[in-house]
Amino acid sequence: MKKQLITKGFCAIALAFMFSACQKNGSSPSTTGTQLSFAMSADNSSTALPSSVGGLTTNATTGTASIAWTSGIANIAYFKLEAKKGNTSVEIKSKALTNVDIFAPIPAKIAAAIDTGTYREIEIKIVLAKTTTANIPLTLKGNFTTAGGAVVPIEFDFNDDAIIKAELENITVDGKTDLATTIKFHLNKLLTNTAAAILDKADRVNGTIVISSTVNVALYNAIKAHFELCGEGKGFEHHDKSERGK
Repeated sequence: MKKQLITKGFCAIALAFMFSACQKNGSSPSTTGTQLSFAMSADNSSTALPSSVGGLTTNATTGTASIAWTSGIANIAYFKLEAKKGNTSVEIKSKALTNVDIFAPIPAKIAAAIDTGTYREIEIKIVLAKTTTANIPLTLKGNFTTAGGAVVPIEFDFNDDAIIKAELENITVDGKTDLATTIKFHLNKLLTNTAAAILDKADRVNGTIVISSTVNVALYNAIKAHFELCGEGKGFEHHDKSERGK
């Protein structure tokens, strides 16, 4: 009988300990360690287009042609920070970030752990990866306004591997705060050296200028070649660790 009471008492203590452990695991996320949050945001969404490049000109001369992107969704394979810490090369890689509205006032972000120390020669890469699913790396929609004033819907469907790069200034991580950085994606650079006449002559699908790997392929490849020019880093922000998840 005494042995049974001891056994029951031991089981009760074990159950209480397990319950306490479960309660701790279900509490607020730990704020130990430091996190670096990455985000991508579009800017310079409107740009005027030259009337001619390399001798190709538009027929209309009544105004300036332009393009205005109005929406964009990105599916990012991962962000990667490359830097030097002391004499050692360091890489910090995030998980995927999908269905990102790059026009949102507060862009979606994803975090990765970062150790304390001073980081220099910093380069951040937004990595896009070709996919066989419907969630392609980047979709942009907007309007192309011809020199004559006609407004034509335009859509850019990007499904290829690509890297958007940005360099940032040195940063010292002291462990007291989390860090965040947003990489700006300059949309006005996508159509650098693209004449309005080229868009005027582009094939249309149900009235929309569609630029993809199968439609208006020359335009698609020209835009793809400019991806590495479109990124810009805006430095790092410091955030209190208690703000995680907010």
